[in-house]
Amino acid sequence: MPPTSLKKPLLIVIGLGIVLLLSASSVFAECPGEVKPSAEDPLQMLVLGDSIMWGQGLRPEQKFSWRIKCWLQEKTGREVQTRVDAHSGAHLVGTFPIPPRFKSNDGEVNLPFPTINEQLDNAVQFYGPSSSKVDLILVDGCVNDVDVSNLLNAGVTPDWLRERITTSCGAGMHALLRRITESFPSAHVIVTGYYRMISNDTDDNAFIRLIVKKLNSGSREAQHMTYKEMRDRLITLSELWYKASTNSLNEAVVTINKELGEKSLPARVEFVEIDFWPEHSFSASNTLLWNFMFGSTKLSGFRKIILAITLGTVAYKPDDDMRDNRIKSCNETYKAPKDRKETAEEKRDRKNYLLICHYASLGHPNQMGALVYAEAIKGKLQWLIDKTGWKQTVAAP
Repeated sequence: MPPTSLKKPLLIVIGLGIVLLLSASSVFAECPGEVKPSAEDPLQMLVLGDSIMWGQGLRPEQKFSWRIKCWLQEKTGREVQTRVDAHSGAHLVGTFPIPPRFKSNDGEVNLPFPTINEQLDNAVQFYGPSSSKVDLILVDGCVNDVDVSNLLNAGVTPDWLRERITTSCGAGMHALLRRITESFPSAHVIVTGYYRMISNDTDDNAFIRLIVKKLNSGSREAQHMTYKEMRDRLITLSELWYKASTNSLNEAVVTINKELGEKSLPARVEFVEIDFWPEHSFSASNTLLWNFMFGSTKLSGFRKIILAITLGTVAYKPDDDMRDNRIKSCNETYKAPKDRKETAEEKRDRKNYLLICHYASLGHPNQMGALVYAEAIKGKLQWLIDKTGWKQTVAAP
């Protein structure tokens, strides 16, 4: 059976977009400049996670994992070989139909599987006896386990959400990190955090009001709230998400390093907090997230209503760079089966998936947002380069 939340397409489309998540890709694009062949083995980098780590809506050369690859090549003088298993929609854990009804080799297509733990399994199988040669792992995860629809439901209470975040981002990430450090005994691991989705700086106009009301139309608790009460609750939940997920992920890192120390092994996991401020949230004054593509003219009141009701399916699209390619992949992934007739429920769910897929980039880091991620990761890696011996050895003259 599909996840229950998929029966709420209007909520999920905005939800999965405003946060944030198939086969692994080894090559994104060529880095600027040439890397001269080194006598030493290439550095090996593995990328695991959800749509943020994948780089939803970004061209290959704009993704922060690609920027890290190129930066490491420049700083170390060695080639960096990258394997990317991260993809849009990935959960840390989960049980899904086997075999899955829908499959895609495009990481832009929002699918819950392979889970991030399954991504790890695939990577372990890929590297085999060479797992000890993996130098760096970038990983994130837990937002899809918390479920974005919960973050955008004004009827959700902060206490309930905090508990869910602690379970998913704390215990869930800790369990994953234990498996990662055991599977790749030489790798340094970078865990990236998340950001506020909505803030006081998010636009408060007729269009946003329509979206907020539409998102919460199915919530029994929210139906009795005024728009201001709903907006205030969503801002509170978003702030809670940012702080609680940051704390939980950081605690997971601290705990795994302590466990490594108890085995007389060096600490080799780092948490990277992402400094997106309130003005960087969705539809804010200086947003770092993908939004709707409104064009060069202002929307009329009627157009805003149409957009809010249809979520842009009539005339408006996300403003990301991979939109057209993703839509093609979405249409291919979620096309009607030719070998049998769908049930009414299957058809409804398939169309919901398709709608989600078209708008999956909304609220993900845009080019500047990805640059902020890259710089934050570099800050953690800078000191590792000399410490780990990653630099190319230069023979004495």
